[in-house]
Amino acid sequence: MTKTDKTYAQLKVELDELLELLQSEDIDVDEAVERYQRGTELVKLLEAKLKQAKNKVTKLKVNFDQKL
Repeated sequence: MTKTDKTYAQLKVELDELLELLQSEDIDVDEAVERYQRGTELVKLLEAKLKQAKNKVTKLKVNFDQKL
């Protein structure tokens, strides 16, 4: 499974775990920067998933409304 094949829930869990790690005092600065970068990637993926879901719901609603 590639990064983009992950579900919204899987991406959210990864982001939550990453945020918890970033909030710890024991993290190395270099690792923190790498994790921060991954976090921004996750946010973009999550936003894309939400946009896809919104578009799908909009299409379904239009189709449903046309059938009424």
